[in-house]
Amino acid sequence: MRVLDDALVETWVTGWAQARGYQTRREGRFLSAFLHDKTNDWEYFALEPSHDEFAALASSARMSPERLFTIVTSSVNEIHGAALVHGLNVRSADEVFMAMDMAGQDIEDPFLPLDGFESETVRGNTVGLVTVTADGEPAASGSVSMVEGHAVYDRIITEPRFRRLGLGSYVMRALTAVAMEHDVDAGLLVTTPEGLELYRYLGWENLASVVMFEPRL
Repeated sequence: MRVLDDALVETWVTGWAQARGYQTRREGRFLSAFLHDKTNDWEYFALEPSHDEFAALASSARMSPERLFTIVTSSVNEIHGAALVHGLNVRSADEVFMAMDMAGQDIEDPFLPLDGFESETVRGNTVGLVTVTADGEPAASGSVSMVEGHAVYDRIITEPRFRRLGLGSYVMRALTAVAMEHDVDAGLLVTTPEGLELYRYLGWENLASVVMFEPRL
């Protein structure tokens, strides 16, 4: 199992922000990202913060009602208790931080075995995009960002009416083919419960829970 440490979480945040065009800055040993397309404010990220670090980051988050504070942790109950003390509410608590060894992954673009569907892959220097359409209508999509030997997957989406057709697996494999062109050795992503079955089927492993907080108004 891959070791979850500050460097791994920072790599994920960097790749996630890179794919979405977010500015990042450092808060002590942690990164934050400016969500210009959502809240127009900062989201702070921390792996297993100490009590003092939690208090400092919570204080920064409370400076604006639009700021978010996200913790990657294996101690969910303790984090919930700290949030109550420091004036934060839980916004979501069901996401999972996952990783996968990329050794042996297929380097060829997968075949899309569905009539009436078309796929487009955009290969950038650091970010790859895959889009699947059905008669011009968006059906599935996703992105992958390459950061220091890691592939960070993001926004893997299958539209509701096109689910259970294998499009999620197709998008992941197409993105992996792009990532393998950059000599990556590990994949990282954060998923909601809806994606867990797919990612486990594809060989991903759970590393920790992801809990997002917002200021208590």
